[in-house]
Amino acid sequence: MIVNETFETYRIREKAKNIFKQIKMNKMSIIGKIKRITNLETRGDFRFRKLIIETTEKYPQTVSLDFTQNNVGLLDDTFCKVGNHVEVFYNVRGREWEKEGKVLYFTTLNAWRVREYKEEVTTKDQAPDREDDLPF
Repeated sequence: MIVNETFETYRIREKAKNIFKQIKMNKMSIIGKIKRITNLETRGDFRFRKLIIETTEKYPQTVSLDFTQNNVGLLDDTFCKVGNHVEVFYNVRGREWEKEGKVLYFTTLNAWRVREYKEEVTTKDQAPDREDDLPF
């Protein structure tokens, strides 16, 4: 700790570092309905499959997620069927590639976990006409 730095300033700076680490380590996930699962493809020793899902937002998006190497088997689970809702955890990967003097940029969503997604239903959704008529 610097001598001139107050304890409060030091504490704030350390707290900011910890928050930054947490943001960096946050898991990214997406929820959607499975549209398609591609067959296993290999290129040399590299193996991959794609999971195509459609989000359930107001304006649905079709998103392709890559499962590579040892993670390709995750798509063989019983709940990974077209039409099922899943939550997929992924990392964003980007790379730069130069070809014929042009620089191209690629971004991929590299998935590492998939699980069945069941939406929680609230009491209000189950019985919207029901009032809060508790007896006490």
